[in-house]
Amino acid sequence: MHYRKKIKDNFVFNYTRIKYLKIKKSTSVSNKYFCVALISFVKERELIDFLSTLLYYIENNYPLPVAFKNTKRIKKVKGFNYDELYKLSREFILSYYSFKSSKRSDKAKEFTNGAKGLKFPDWMEEKLNQYINVKELEKSFFIKNEWIRINTLKGDIDKTVRSLESQNIELEEDPQLPCIFRIMKGDARKTKEFKDYKIVFQDKASALVVKSLEPEMRDIIIDLSSAPGIKVSQIMAMTENTARITAIDLDVKRLYREIEFLKKMNVNLDRINFVLQDSSNSSVLRGDKVLLDAPCSSSGMISNEPSILVNLTIDKINYYSKIQENILREIISNITAHYVIYSVCSIFPEEGEEHTDNFLDILEKPNIEGSSGYNGFSSSNYVVRLSPFNNTEGFFISKLILNK
Repeated sequence: MHYRKKIKDNFVFNYTRIKYLKIKKSTSVSNKYFCVALISFVKERELIDFLSTLLYYIENNYPLPVAFKNTKRIKKVKGFNYDELYKLSREFILSYYSFKSSKRSDKAKEFTNGAKGLKFPDWMEEKLNQYINVKELEKSFFIKNEWIRINTLKGDIDKTVRSLESQNIELEEDPQLPCIFRIMKGDARKTKEFKDYKIVFQDKASALVVKSLEPEMRDIIIDLSSAPGIKVSQIMAMTENTARITAIDLDVKRLYREIEFLKKMNVNLDRINFVLQDSSNSSVLRGDKVLLDAPCSSSGMISNEPSILVNLTIDKINYYSKIQENILREIISNITAHYVIYSVCSIFPEEGEEHTDNFLDILEKPNIEGSSGYNGFSSSNYVVRLSPFNNTEGFFISKLILNK
């Protein structure tokens, strides 16, 4: 009876993902349970070893896809579907601060024994608690939301959607953004459309940043932090490849990758000027509209990239906040344009409202739907926040008028 109960629990327990086993009919019932128990034990040890190694990479600042790829190369978990293992790995990393143990292997053991659930570190909970329901935010971040944008530079929306649906991809169209769809079921990364760059993974909140810029045909646009090029490609799609964009980044390798990406997206590169510079001292001084999707803590992306949670610190938030302040002051002092859209993928006010409170006289609320900023700030009613409560990543979006 002891073995029977233990094995029943193992089959119910989702983390070990034990499949039905081919055991000879002649094997006695007690021996069957023993065989399953033994295989279950081996699989669990392999899983713990895999997760421990994965966590080593995560704690050394590798993003989850790279950490998973590296771990898969050196650690095998027999009988596991690797898509399922990736989902399991995401949940494990998101649960990092819910574990009591300090050793990686012990954290993995806790996880395989059922410990699970996103928990913020104490400093983060204390910082955010005055602005938002932290417990609900933790639950929301644990849910994975994926959005795609149909690339209208390479295909028709309806035709692309029909093709995806024929491949068992279930989609939900967004009412605000006709090219944006939420994936309800299926893996769009395995489709021909993804491989052909007819679709691109882009969170709805990210797409709303570009919508708030309101790009128009033949606009001259300055993108002060353009790589990897997702928003540049969206601007060019919205303007049917007629806008002129100065795409700026600090990292030459990122710029080269952006160029290759935009080629594949069918963007007219003749209308893009690529500039390598530190945007806190810009050499580009004139345009119609400015986009600053600034370097940030990326804390709003925790759900889709859980390694951010593990490596997030107060010092990192303050570091990016200072960079953002320097670039904003450079724009306001030296760039001539109608307005700038300032956005960050962050849930912290140090990267959002604390900046816009300094520019109240030139703030105008972006023309998009979303929640107001955090309470307690003078600029709260003039900015937009999006969060996992909206089934999106956490974003802060603001609009500063430059021609006043």
